[in-house]
Amino acid sequence: MKIIDTTIYLSASDLSTHMSCKHATFLNLQLARKIIPSPPVYDNPSLVALQQRGEEFEKDYISQLKNSGKTVTEIHKGNTNEAVAQTLEAMKQGVDIIYQARLELDAWNGWADFLIKKVGNQTKFGNWSYEVMDTKLSKETRAGAILQISLYSEMLAELQGCMPEYMHIKNPGGEHCYRVDDFAAYYRLMKKKYCRHLLIHKILIPTPYHNVIFVNGGPFVIKGDAKMII
Repeated sequence: MKIIDTTIYLSASDLSTHMSCKHATFLNLQLARKIIPSPPVYDNPSLVALQQRGEEFEKDYISQLKNSGKTVTEIHKGNTNEAVAQTLEAMKQGVDIIYQARLELDAWNGWADFLIKKVGNQTKFGNWSYEVMDTKLSKETRAGAILQISLYSEMLAELQGCMPEYMHIKNPGGEHCYRVDDFAAYYRLMKKKYCRHLLIHKILIPTPYHNVIFVNGGPFVIKGDAKMII
């Protein structure tokens, strides 16, 4: 979660964190508003080792994809606007695999580990579409991971013009596929609860259709692209 000027930027981790602990969302808001200082950073060798294992797992998977003849495009994590443009261009070209794809929709943004090309579904780019795949070291798919790839699938749908049919988790136990529609209601419910929590703290969340703001103890709909109230 970040607040720049009067705009809030949210990520998939903000959504999954709120599911686990609402107070963490309150603290993140306080931190984003610079009301409280950043927590101290301590050396954590276990966390560093886990991050290294995750990076190695991703690199090994990329090598497998390349060895199988897939074309792989890596999006550079520098300028986010350029990253969005690079992601969109790779989708237009029909690249087989897009690594570290930049996805944005309204206040939400994130980096999908992989976008996987699927042939046979008509989109704005042609006779192909993309589905989200995220890599995890855990052998069990957790609820937070489902929320993450559901959010990425929603953002991906905005780019390609249709909702992906499946979303995927790649872990040491193999590849696991989940139908997007099977988890859509759960995702919408968790996202709605999170946005309502932000409204209590006077945060306005934009949507493609309308905006809702917390006024005088109740939510009111505001037509058009209103700015967020911080």
